[in-house]
Amino acid sequence: MKTFNWTESTDSADIVQAAETEEVVVMRNGHAIALVVPFDDDDLEWYAREREPAFLASIAHARQQVQQGQTRSHDELKRELGLP
Repeated sequence: MKTFNWTESTDSADIVQAAETEEVVVMRNGHAIALVVPFDDDDLEWYAREREPAFLASIAHARQQVQQGQTRSHDELKRELGLP
């Protein structure tokens, strides 16, 4: 992990270039203000999917089912399907 101290003269291109290969913490006045991480096209696809309203709704629904006991254990499912 690399650290950059942000000033008016800091070149953001240097931060972005460093973040292509490692995490970069951006500091200002001794305090962390940003974390820049390596990110590629695969990461972008997952990032977008994880924020889709339909996906978030399905996660919320699944959590509700767990809270209401509307789930089956792995062993229960295997028994229902007749698997060893």
